[in-house]
Amino acid sequence: MKILAIDDERYALQLLVDTIHKVRPDAEIVSFRRPSQFLEYEDKEPFDAAFLDIRIGKMSGIQVAIELKKHSPMCNIVFVTSYSEYAFAAIQMRPSGYIMKPYTEDDIRNEFENFRYSSKAEDKGSGKLKIRTFGNFRVFGKDDTPIKFSRTISKEIFAYLIDQCGYPVTSKEIAADVLEVEDFDRPTSKKVSQYVSDLIKDIEAAGFHNVIIKQNRQIQINKEAVDCDLYDLFSGDTEAFKSYHGEYMIDYSWAEISDSAERIKSL
Repeated sequence: MKILAIDDERYALQLLVDTIHKVRPDAEIVSFRRPSQFLEYEDKEPFDAAFLDIRIGKMSGIQVAIELKKHSPMCNIVFVTSYSEYAFAAIQMRPSGYIMKPYTEDDIRNEFENFRYSSKAEDKGSGKLKIRTFGNFRVFGKDDTPIKFSRTISKEIFAYLIDQCGYPVTSKEIAADVLEVEDFDRPTSKKVSQYVSDLIKDIEAAGFHNVIIKQNRQIQINKEAVDCDLYDLFSGDTEAFKSYHGEYMIDYSWAEISDSAERIKSL
């Protein structure tokens, strides 16, 4: 993992570098006290994360972030500052995090654990279930092998959970939106439960666990357990934008009018 650190105060920069090193001892840390040094730095592409002070002379940390994103669009930007008034401007950059000084080692560690993007090295061994929603709905397991579902309806329910973007839904909502059954009686409830149970078995049989969360009679997707083009699009990933060609889950009629479909249109 390659990490950029910028702060114009010598002691603050050293503290930041030391703290990052404690949290990620194997990381390559590139540090500068002046934005001009970063602009002159040639190898800007492979940065996985950047911890930037906001007030760093004539060029702000936000401006540095804008320049960095041109070269490393998947870089996790974390602003580290003593000035809360810059929070709104920083949020417009869709950063991964915003830390107020003085911070602790746990604050830095928390940012790493909640990065918007995972590093390429982490992705390579992440073992996440691969979901593609643009065009037809497709699910891939290890070595990009398509996942086999025992029931077509179970696969459609999985698509519905993906479309909900991690929001919990009930069996009644699944019955209404996917099965198009308005009368949610006991037999219907049992059917939905069986479909969901089969879905979980199919995914676990492929070697993936904790993808679907069932709690308090609600069901939701664990977004951290999947690699999904829809979620990448919503997070601002440029590659996801390039892969979208106007079609989203064309297999399912309910997807045409879903909240996610409407959100895609607004981007």
